[in-house]
Parts: sequence; C-alpha cells; structure tokens
Amino acid sequence: MYSTLDGAKNQAKHLKRILSASGLIYSLAKCQTAVARAGGFVDWYDLSRKLVSSIQPRPPFDFWGALLQHLPMPCHFPIRSYLRDSGHTGANTRDSSENWVRNVIPYCASLELVHRKHSPILMPGSGRGQRLRLEIVAGMLLNIEGHEDYLPRLDPETLSIVFENQPGSLLPTLAERADFDREVAALIASQIIQVSERQTIILAPRLDGIPDEIVRRARAWNSQKEPPVPTFEVSADLAAQLRRQYELDRADSGEKVSYDELEYRGVTLSSRFSVKHEFETMKNVVDAMSPSILPRVSSVYCDSRACAVYAVEIKLGMNTAELANQVQAVFVWATDGFNGLTVSHGASVEFFNPEWPGFESEDVNVEIDESITL
Repeated sequence: MYSTLDGAKNQAKHLKRILSASGLIYSLAKCQTAVARAGGFVDWYDLSRKLVSSIQPRPPFDFWGALLQHLPMPCHFPIRSYLRDSGHTGANTRDSSENWVRNVIPYCASLELVHRKHSPILMPGSGRGQRLRLEIVAGMLLNIEGHEDYLPRLDPETLSIVFENQPGSLLPTLAERADFDREVAALIASQIIQVSERQTIILAPRLDGIPDEIVRRARAWNSQKEPPVPTFEVSADLAAQLRRQYELDRADSGEKVSYDELEYRGVTLSSRFSVKHEFETMKNVVDAMSPSILPRVSSVYCDSRACAVYAVEIKLGMNTAELANQVQAVFVWATDGFNGLTVSHGASVEFFNPEWPGFESEDVNVEIDESITL
C-alpha cells in the first residue's frame, strides 16, 4: 500500500512491470488509474491532489485484493501468481518465458477455438479459401510453424493477441501460397485481424458473451496444467476402517456447532470437525491481534483431528518480514498452547513447533532424582 504520491507512483510502475513481464499489454496510465481506485480515490488526478500534501501513514488494508477488483480478469492470474511466489526461494529463478506461457498461451488457445466456432468466414462452407484462412489464424495463435521467436502478447481489455510482425513474416511457409495475401485481406475485411507496418493483431469476435467464453476457456486451460494430486485405491475393508476411525475421532473431539466455517471480524475461521471450543479459541486469537496484524490475516484453521494444530493464511501482498513471528506470539498469548502452527503467504510457509507455556513452566519445577539409573 502507499501513503504518499511517490509511493503511489512506484506502486503503479510496479504493477506495470508485473503485467509486462507476464506478456500483458496494459499502459502505465491504466495502471495508475487502477492503483488510485484501489486506494479509494476517484482517479489518478484525485489521488495526486489529495496525497501531494499528505504526511499521514494510511492504515493497512487488502490493497492487492482491492486492486484486482479494478483490473480486467486476465490480469488476476499473473498478479496472484506473482504475490504467491513473492519471497519464495524459487521465485527469483523463474524464467520470464514461464510467465508468458502461463498467462498468454491459454488466451491464444482459447481465442483460436472461439474463432473456429463463431467466425463465419473460418467455418466450413464459407467459400473458397476457408481452409487457408483458418490455417492463417490458427497458425499465428498456436505457432503451427514452430518458430522460436514466437512471442504473442495479450490485451487484457479487448482479449486481442498482438504479434510484432506482419502475417507473411509470422507464417513464412504458408506465405508461399499464391492465395495467401488474398486470404489475409479477407481476414482484415472481416475484422478478424488488423495489420500495420510492424504488428498483426488477432481480434476477438464481436458477439455477446464471447469475452466471457474466452476468459472461461483460458482459465480452464490453465487449471488443467496444475500438477495432479496423486491418488490410490484402498480395499473396501480398509476404507470402512478409515471411515470408522474418522467417525470416532469426530465424536471424541468435543461439543459441536452447526457450522464448520465462520466469518469473524473479517477473518474466516474453520474447524475440521466443527468443534465449539476451537472456534472460541480462534476468536480469542483474532481478538488479541493488533491493528497492524488483523487486517493482514485471511483465515485461521484448526485441524481437530490433530488437536490444537492451527494454520493461518495471510492475504496475498500483505505479508511482512516479522508477521509470522508476530502471529505466533499472539497464539502463545491468547491460547493455552498448540501442537503446531503454520503461517502461510502464497508459496511461503513458516512452521512453528508445539508450545505449551503452562506445561513448560511446570517442567521447570520438576526435581530429577539423579540416583536412579537404568
């Protein structure tokens, strides 16, 4: 978050760098507007006027969460990915091409499929040259000719894909066809592509619902690239025993409430077995958080099965160097103790060993009979 005009300028430049590194075309002026609105201002002019003389620090709040509400949907995934990886040991070694593949290629694949389904001039039966027209569009979007310098960029507002060159240079093999220029002209006339001296832009079809379909398909394409969770089958007898053990653990965990999740002072509290005293303990923890900690915490979870094992999730972009230690100190102060505590911010996770202050103080007073030998 920012409290000064210079801070706001740096934040806008930072946003521009994140999106540019991900292959998205979003101007600095648009980044400034989004940063201003996320901070509660009408626009950049309003921000500049009100912050130029301000010296008061602003209280912490979920700035990045607010920022996403003022950005097109294709910007959300790269920003969340950046925030998840920020501070993680592997984040600085990531190749920028990985960002591009993750954030732009899904929209290339989605746009190709949408054009194939919805653009009449590309459909079978649309007349002579249909096959070549489809090959031109698909060839650019999917890099059919396999060029190493293939580097499309995405306009997140229009969902257009932008290439730095003309169709003939992007598809030299297809360009050898005698009717190549004629079909490129047909695509231009149909407003499927725009060609300038240095750029080729593939436009999204101008039909109701098409932008939503492109985004939906791109997001689904990306979700399929997540590593699968390994699973294995167990015998029917073992499955029955596991279910029985689960039921016993749940029954022994204490008095229950009718919910397993609760929103409390802006923090989502959840208990595996909906245990009443666990919710009361987590409420005590939230109440003990200072104004500099509470706005940064997204959720607190208690694993009833493990007994007094807690997991705290920090809102993306709101982590600080000492926050995990501060959260741990709150748990020590506000609870009787815990068997484990994790504090997570995206890919960064800190684990704290069990702490039971009452038991530790009792151990100090225990006298050991050194005459006993084994």
